[in-house]
Amino acid sequence: MKDKLTKYILLCLLVCIGTGCEQTEMPGNANIGKEVNVRFSLGMLPAEGTDTRASAPHVPEVENLIYDIWVLQFNENGILLDTKTKYYPREDESGLFVENFKATLIAAQNSTVCLVVNTNNPTISWPNNFPAFQRMLLDVQASNDLSRRDRMPMCGYWQGNVTGDGQVLSALLCRMMTRINLVVNNQTGDALAGGTVALENVPTRAYVYPRINQEALPYDAYTSEEFNDSFTSISSGDSQEFYYYIAPNICSGEDHATKVTVTSGDKTWSVTLGTSAPDEADRIYTLYANNYYTFTLNLKESTETIVN
Repeated sequence: MKDKLTKYILLCLLVCIGTGCEQTEMPGNANIGKEVNVRFSLGMLPAEGTDTRASAPHVPEVENLIYDIWVLQFNENGILLDTKTKYYPREDESGLFVENFKATLIAAQNSTVCLVVNTNNPTISWPNNFPAFQRMLLDVQASNDLSRRDRMPMCGYWQGNVTGDGQVLSALLCRMMTRINLVVNNQTGDALAGGTVALENVPTRAYVYPRINQEALPYDAYTSEEFNDSFTSISSGDSQEFYYYIAPNICSGEDHATKVTVTSGDKTWSVTLGTSAPDEADRIYTLYANNYYTFTLNLKESTETIVN
C-alpha cells in the first residue's frame, strides 16, 4: 500500500487540474453574463484497489449510479454564481451509471464548474467562494451494509470558458468514500466460537474537493459510535470477510486513525489501519478517497495481530 499516497496525489492532480480543464473558445462579449445551455459528458475515475480479490467485488453498474447532481459555477475570481447553483434530481434516470445531462450556466471566462453527486439533499447551503468550497465537509453515511453502496457520494470538476449553447463539458467523477475490506484470518490453532469485529474512529464527514495536503479532519467529523459486526464461528485456518464504506480518514497521526478490534471469548486482537504498513517508518495513517483497501488480519494465539 505504500504507493497509495503517490497515486492519491496523482488522483488530485488528475481531477483538479488535468481532466477538468479544457481549451475552449472565449465567449463573445454579447453572451457574457447570459444564461446558456450546456451538456455534461461524465466519466468515472477508476477506484484504486478494485482489482483486489474479494467475495463482494467492486460492481461499477451498482456503485456508479447517479441519483442527483448539484451544479455550482464559480467565476474567474472564485465567486459563486449562486443564481445558477442548481440541484438536479435524477430519479427517472438513475439506472445510468455514466450519463450525459443538460444544465444551465452563465457564459463567462475562466469558470470553475463543480458537480457534487448523490447528496440526497436539495437544501445544502454552499459557500459563496471557491477557497471555502475546497475546505467544505459534507455529511456522508458510513455503512457496513453493502446494499447501500448504490448511492455513492461523488464529485467532479470542469474549468474553462463557458461559451454558449451546444457546448459539451467533460468531467470525471471521483468517489468521496473509502471502502475497507477486512479479512479476519484465524491462525490461533483453535476455532473462534463467536465474536465481534468493531471499528473505531470512523469519519462521517468528507471533503468535497480532493486536494493535496488537506487539513486533518476536525474532532466532530468522527462518529462517537463503534461499527460492530458479529460472527458465529471461524474455524482454525479459515477466514471471514467484512466490508465498510466510510468517509476518507484524513488524519495527522495515530490518535484519530481508524482502529479494528476483534473479540472472541476472553481474547482480543487490535490493530490500527493506515495506508502504509505498521512496520514502516513515518507511517501514513490516512485512508484516502476513491480507494479500496484490503486488510488481512492474521489472528495468532498470543493475541498478536499481523496485518497484510
